[in-house]
Amino acid sequence: MAMNNFEEAGSVAAVIPKGTIINGNIDMTGRLEMYGEVNGDIKSSDRINICGNVKGNIKANDLYIKDAFIEGNIDCTQGAVVRENTVILGNIDAESLVIDGAVQGNLDIKGCVTVGEKAIIDSDIKARTLEVSNGAAINGKCSFCYADVDIKSIFPAVEEPPKQKEADDKPTDEDAAEKPAKAKTSKKS
Repeated sequence: MAMNNFEEAGSVAAVIPKGTIINGNIDMTGRLEMYGEVNGDIKSSDRINICGNVKGNIKANDLYIKDAFIEGNIDCTQGAVVRENTVILGNIDAESLVIDGAVQGNLDIKGCVTVGEKAIIDSDIKARTLEVSNGAAINGKCSFCYADVDIKSIFPAVEEPPKQKEADDKPTDEDAAEKPAKAKTSKKS
């Protein structure tokens, strides 16, 4: 039996078909397959598959997104997968992340971030590890704050040099001598 990413053997899911618009929040315990549009938050303790538009925050156990536009924050207990033709304007917080779409928002991933060749990320990334394919575009800072290495224990603390006084930027007597003097004019009566 052939299955796509939205089908799982033996499981039943709520389905929001293409062309359906829901104005309001969705809070459920089972799987959700969403092909329509939701203007509100979506919350499920199970998997959410999205192939549509969402204006609102998403909270799920795990998340699969393809061909979608999402304006809101994403919070996943496990992993999130963002496939091609997807734009997300919001933060993503998850255990793991695979991305081939576009994200503008901060990424806080406790495990691995896998960035595909079609990914566009305009975000700061906090993760344990980061895998980036050739062709991906990333604009932001990367911090491996969840790694097992304590960087402070490896490198000694370095004191910053003292800041120079602003007096260094003020013109000196030599600078004043190089400027031509202004001609004085007098009024004749």
